[in-house]
Amino acid sequence: MRYRFEEFAFDIDRRELHRGAEVVSITPQVFDLLEYLIRNRERVVSKDDLINAIWNGVSFPMLRLQRA
Repeated sequence: MRYRFEEFAFDIDRRELHRGAEVVSITPQVFDLLEYLIRNRERVVSKDDLINAIWNGVSFPMLRLQRA
């Protein structure tokens, strides 16, 4: 499936984000976040929804600690 918005194309099957003809480099979690937001664009997505869907229930402060 491919979504288009302005000059961007978001290709879920190939897991790529394009700006025009150029592939935009994004991390897998950023891709997952964009995909989740696009698929749920008809509703308000809560922080808890994002944490559960993208970060497997790990809260943001814990993620910051793991990177340090």
